[in-house]
Amino acid sequence: MDSPVNIGDSTTLSIQQKLSNTHIDGVLDASITSAVYSGIKVIQLSIKISEEANSTPDNNKEDFIVLRRVQDSFINASQLLNILVRLNILTQIQVKNYLNNEVLSNLEYLGNPASKDNSQVLDYSNHENRSLRGVWVPYNKGVKIALDFDIYDMTKPLFLVDVHDFDSLPKYKKRGLDDEGISSSAAQGSPSKKQKIETNANSTLPSRLVALEANPNYPYTLPPITLEENKVDLANDIKRALGEVFKKDDQSETGVSMEEISKEFESVFKTYAKEDIKDIPLDQRGQTALHFASTLASANLVSSFIELGLNSAIRGNVDGESPLIACIQVTNAMEKGNFKQILSQWLHPNIWLLDRKNQTVLHHIALQSGKNESYKFYLTKLLEYVLLNGDKKVLDFKNVVLNAQDINGNTALHTAIEKENRWLIKILIEFGADTSVPNKLGIKCQDFEILNDLSETGIDEHIFHLIKTSKEFIDERVKTVGFDHIQDLDQPKETKSSVTVDPSPAPNVSDRIFNSIHQLLSDTSSEYNDILNSKREQIKALDQALHDATIVTANNRFQTKKLIENLEKLDTFKLQAANVSDKLILSEQEVAAEDEVKFDENQQYDADEPFVIPQLFNKLSHNESIEDLRNDENFLRQLPPTKILKARLNAYRQINSKLEDELKTLVDYSELTTKFKNVVSICTNVGIDEVDELLDGLLEAVES
Repeated sequence: MDSPVNIGDSTTLSIQQKLSNTHIDGVLDASITSAVYSGIKVIQLSIKISEEANSTPDNNKEDFIVLRRVQDSFINASQLLNILVRLNILTQIQVKNYLNNEVLSNLEYLGNPASKDNSQVLDYSNHENRSLRGVWVPYNKGVKIALDFDIYDMTKPLFLVDVHDFDSLPKYKKRGLDDEGISSSAAQGSPSKKQKIETNANSTLPSRLVALEANPNYPYTLPPITLEENKVDLANDIKRALGEVFKKDDQSETGVSMEEISKEFESVFKTYAKEDIKDIPLDQRGQTALHFASTLASANLVSSFIELGLNSAIRGNVDGESPLIACIQVTNAMEKGNFKQILSQWLHPNIWLLDRKNQTVLHHIALQSGKNESYKFYLTKLLEYVLLNGDKKVLDFKNVVLNAQDINGNTALHTAIEKENRWLIKILIEFGADTSVPNKLGIKCQDFEILNDLSETGIDEHIFHLIKTSKEFIDERVKTVGFDHIQDLDQPKETKSSVTVDPSPAPNVSDRIFNSIHQLLSDTSSEYNDILNSKREQIKALDQALHDATIVTANNRFQTKKLIENLEKLDTFKLQAANVSDKLILSEQEVAAEDEVKFDENQQYDADEPFVIPQLFNKLSHNESIEDLRNDENFLRQLPPTKILKARLNAYRQINSKLEDELKTLVDYSELTTKFKNVVSICTNVGIDEVDELLDGLLEAVES
């Protein structure tokens, strides 16, 4: 099964490319209408595949819709992704896993002050109107999902329509069942019944967590149970019952229920004591049923085994590995999208425990980093849980887990550096890992050069902004109230009078006065406790508001950073466009220059060539008669106009006249030169041919 982390990677697997050149390409018909479901105004995108393209079964050929709420433009992300399910690109399980991992448990979707839980997501999965069922996300998140899955072009009309045009859009013609609620709890699960079950479960949660956290072997997990000879039959009975439970859970889409598990163990519960049944090892490694349930990432099994008392969440195997370690060593919890639920409700005590090698959950995540990409998902969810459960949890995590050393003295950061995983190194350092802690060989993390090459690693990921913002808030709180005063808030307690008053009538005045004083003190104590609890509630509310502000601030920083990056990219693109434009102009100029005829001074040119009339010139140069050309109409039509010919003749006459004058001047100058040479020859008594050689000497003699 594909990891939901990678499902939406449109760069590696383009949905449009998958649909192009297929029977589906070009036969999608989309229409926009307005509709009202359960009093909620929506804009509806209806997508229809033509008959020749529809390869789905006959009972599933109806149009599929995507809704957008008019009041706030929220998009139904479940319906958006259901397009890919209908086109056989994704499965329902993949869509469910994606929504659980990337939407419902993603802190980027927190930060809505108008919401009770501070969430921007609306989970209408169990809404009475089936048309509204699904997970609703803000408009910008819906656009992002459409772009990530490469279905934006299919759904573009829904995103581009103006919600203010609701009244002018054509009305959707509803069918009989479109606006009917499903009353049967078997169809989708009764919301009221589900709410009741969840309420009952939550009512037992505090006592259950107290039992989970009671660990006499802290900071290690509880050692595995050693089977004695008299417990062999018990182990066999439990293994048989567990075999049936795991088989039913694998065969059922919704998983096996606690009632079914209890029924399978009914005979075991009647035969053996409850303390004898708990944490029976199932293999040579000492792994319990909870280890296997955690490996399978079955939330039903994990919760049922702990609720029924079959297993303890802090029981380790022979290596001291907790069920949480068994969970993160495989990718099932990531693929099913329920890791956050399993961690926060059941396995969170394992965060603080060590195995027999003194390794924490961070050590095991670092070891997983060399195998697959699930380590990023698990570590992100783990840190989110710690960051959102109070400043005391964050400080304890830093002090107890972050810099914990195994039997070789290595911290999780040592292991991350050994794996050369820059993302893991950076996130541990951002959280506060100490780079100066030496292992037993004296090696410190700060000695490695890889720490100097982490500047751009993970810079765009939301978890880094959340860590940074939480760190700033905690630092300010430590400065304000002091480290010792940061602790988990106590829950308000019921006030009981510490004074017991005898209801029988007082025999005398002294007793009545005494009882009145005691009653006054009791009332005062009760009022004081009420005020104290009220203040505790106020402090708790402020603390929750502080954590909500932390998330909102981190989200705002993340969005601001993205916006700044996009603006910088836009400026870069503008500059690149200007450079390309300048380059085009230069290229055009270079091409034009190359097209021009280049002049070579050393090459001989015929200046008369453009004006030569070949037929006439050839005959005249060979002393041939030109009379036949006088009657040649084709030749006469090729001749330039008379005015041009006369102008050329006048130009040649003027040029010839100038050339004759220059020739005459040169001839006269030559005759004069000859006469002067003759005079010098007679005077010097040398030959006339030697006069040129004597001129320089004669000139110097005359000047001196």
